[in-house]
Amino acid sequence: MKLLLAILRLLWLCAWAASALAAELLISTGEYAPWSGEQLAQQGFVSRVVREAFAREGIQVRFHFMPWARALESLRNGDVGASSFWYDDPAKAQEFLYSEPISEHRELLFHRKDLAMPRWQKLRELSTLRFGATRGYTYTAEFRQLAKQGVLSVEEANDDKTNLLKLLAGRIELFPLDEFTGWQLLSSDAFPRGAHDLVTTEARPFSIQYGHLLMQRSPRNEQLMARFNAGLAKLRADGTLERFKLDLYRGSGQ
Repeated sequence: MKLLLAILRLLWLCAWAASALAAELLISTGEYAPWSGEQLAQQGFVSRVVREAFAREGIQVRFHFMPWARALESLRNGDVGASSFWYDDPAKAQEFLYSEPISEHRELLFHRKDLAMPRWQKLRELSTLRFGATRGYTYTAEFRQLAKQGVLSVEEANDDKTNLLKLLAGRIELFPLDEFTGWQLLSSDAFPRGAHDLVTTEARPFSIQYGHLLMQRSPRNEQLMARFNAGLAKLRADGTLERFKLDLYRGSGQ
């Protein structure tokens, strides 16, 4: 009798686990076109990849869009099952599970064309200029440290649009941003006509970053993350990921 009960209990647990994994997964994210956006086609490149990678493993997902800082806090509080997408960060890696890389991002320093940029090799050599930063974003350890030490003057804003408007108005002089995101935003209806032509970027990348899916650390989430990584590997192997990239380049005009 005890053996039968044990078998029934094991079967029930297996069925519960399968049901839990098959349930719709809620993922927090934010606005960062063309990578992520509630009104974008497929809700952006990263959202498209995440959705398809999970679908390959039989898991349905739904994205909840919110400010980036709140997106991370919702994951921390357990309000969502995952959060997409975040750059490499040792502090976050201590707290959360990181997926295999989903996307690659070339961040550049945006500035007005009429700014007399000094010749520089290291960020600290730009200490006379005012930087903008977006609240909740992951920046390089060097940038954060120099800002904390007061070597760099950094003003935070709630979003990229505000930072770019401040840049155009001369309230800040440098703004590190993904090149796709920056140029698409400056060319959008959110800015006056011609704003795009007033801005340029430094040829030297501010950073090369990789986007990841994050989950809270738990045995169940380790299994779920393994399934996501397996689905992502399938997208790479059959050429789907490369096709998504080509769609992104065509859509962004690159």
